Amino acid sequence: MAAPAVSVLMGVRDGAPWVTGAIESILGQTLADLELVVVDDGSTDDTPELLARVRDPRLVVERQARDGLTPALGRALARARAPLVARLDADDVARSDRLERQRAFLAAHPEVGLLGTAARVVDEAGREVGTIRPPEDDATIRRALMRRNPFVHSSVMARRSLVTQVGGYDPSFPVAQDYDLWLRLSPLTRMANLPEALVTRRLVAGRVTAERDSARLRSEARARWRAVRRGQFPPWCVVFALRPALALAVPLPLRRALRRALAR
Repeated sequence: MAAPAVSVLMGVRDGAPWVTGAIESILGQTLADLELVVVDDGSTDDTPELLARVRDPRLVVERQARDGLTPALGRALARARAPLVARLDADDVARSDRLERQRAFLAAHPEVGLLGTAARVVDEAGREVGTIRPPEDDATIRRALMRRNPFVHSSVMARRSLVTQVGGYDPSFPVAQDYDLWLRLSPLTRMANLPEALVTRRLVAGRVTAERDSARLRSEARARWRAVRRGQFPPWCVVFALRPALALAVPLPLRRALRRALAR
């Protein structure tokens, strides 16, 4: 069987309310030469039944005992066959031309190996609450990279050869696994974000909890510290590794308020 042009990676756990919409948004892409690799991370709701109802041969489903998103993505990456891999979370949706637009950009810019897009943000009722507009060009992304994550994970497309070259997703990162991967990819390739919002991110209950936010801060601090130790950044950049560690002392409601104020 010939390899598809794009492999889309998705991990899901108890995603019954949203996973059908996410899958349909990929299988309905204007770029039809794709495969969607979904790893069910021990779902106990109707997710397995919903996945089984899809009769499209481009959908590949694997199941694992509950182990977390990072191992699920690693398993999906290992099954991927295409030269380009893309991501979509199980509660997000992709615009119908997303993959076609990203593939065309990467074909026209062979020096770029990591490509994201802007993203619409909606609440659980589907009401639009904002737009995430990450930096677009390589130089601006690099300036931001040590300070924050300059990509929407659910919007990213990358060259699979580069992702596997750096070892893929590190299973020691239960969260911020994407940020750690971008840091490791950045010495090997140029990066970019398309300005159009080609994905819609859904804010659902449990996506940002005090426990998860604290885990994200710890993971970001570790990813930055490892990047400094690898020599990617000058030693003084260790201050950016210390910043999320210091933020752990700030109560979650105040962290959110500060992030909103800084984003204005």
